[in-house]
Amino acid sequence: MGLVRLLQVSDLHLGRPFGWLPVDRRDQRRRDQIDALERAVRAAIERGAHAILIPGDLFDIEGVEANTLASAISAFDIAGCPPVFIAPGNHDPYSPGNLQWNARLLKLREREWPPHVHIFTAEEWTAVPLPGMDSVRVWGCGFTSNATSLARPLGPGRIPELAPPDGERVEIAVFHGSREDGCPPGQAVTAPFSTAEALGSPFTYLAAGHYHAASNLTATEGTAAGVRLAYAGSAVALDVTETGLHGGLEVRIEFGKRLPFIETESVPLDTRRVHDLTVDVSRCGSAEQVDRRIEKALDDSAVGDRDLAHVHLTGRLAKDVRYRPSPRLQERLFHLRVDVRRLRPDYDLDGYRDHEPVTTEERFARALLERLDQERDPAQRALIESALYYGLDAFRLHEVMPVYEEIGE
Repeated sequence: MGLVRLLQVSDLHLGRPFGWLPVDRRDQRRRDQIDALERAVRAAIERGAHAILIPGDLFDIEGVEANTLASAISAFDIAGCPPVFIAPGNHDPYSPGNLQWNARLLKLREREWPPHVHIFTAEEWTAVPLPGMDSVRVWGCGFTSNATSLARPLGPGRIPELAPPDGERVEIAVFHGSREDGCPPGQAVTAPFSTAEALGSPFTYLAAGHYHAASNLTATEGTAAGVRLAYAGSAVALDVTETGLHGGLEVRIEFGKRLPFIETESVPLDTRRVHDLTVDVSRCGSAEQVDRRIEKALDDSAVGDRDLAHVHLTGRLAKDVRYRPSPRLQERLFHLRVDVRRLRPDYDLDGYRDHEPVTTEERFARALLERLDQERDPAQRALIESALYYGLDAFRLHEVMPVYEEIGE
């Protein structure tokens, strides 16, 4: 019986601008990305992986800056690094003019990918034997444009014709695309495929990229049993919506029996963690009290000084309290974003609705409340509601502070 070990890592998006982070944090987060890639290569070596699979979006854009490209190439150019198979994604497609993949352009910069790095440069599926394992092949197809693709990588006419599975051969697919019936909210669909297409494909295992949350498909029959397809998710969290641990996958494929069996194991690569917290600050009579509520929530969730936190404030503050996080609170962790959009001062809105307006303030409030009651679009409702509270702040407090949007962008 044989065993194939693989290290799958995707959606690193090297060179990401991280514009939502403070300026002094952006370079460090980009360094975190390179560190995660280097950590993935070390993990592959330590775990005895036969190959590293990268199903797309190693880079965030075509034409990343020179230092980022050099760091990526160097990460693989170390003793013991196993063969690397890269299927370019929609963010970093293969094209003749793309410096990241073009050998001639790289040579002009005195750079080249190590010989054990194979890049799938075509939209059609092509296969490469896995060195040292005669019965294992790695198949790949890549993006050649960053335009949204509706071509189905696992659809009729795209899948290669392979001999019926015999339990002795292992066919591994590396590609970038969207599983339609498992699409996370807000994720763009490109190169779509269905669960049925994946499970019905002739591949033993499919390493997919594009989705930033880890997920998998399992099966008990077909060409293999166990995990048939997996997304490793983004190797590092790319924004504050990508909560929890991030990293890669170790994939183990046992073959030489009736059906190959596949199992996966998470490999942490991001040394920072994103936390999503909701904090009720009702009855807080000062900004300092709000800070203390947030601090307690950070403590209760074991948020470390290297971590990122997205804190949603809820409840009603006293009319004269406006909140922004103190510098001391922001310095407690790597990055803090505070969402105050659900936090509103305790204005008597029902009173404005129930009484005939007399003053300018009352007429203003009644007009916006009527518009709010008629509006059905959530984005427009949020805009009207913010305008209402900002206006009431101006009438009541004689000042307007930007406190009804997220703080920490």
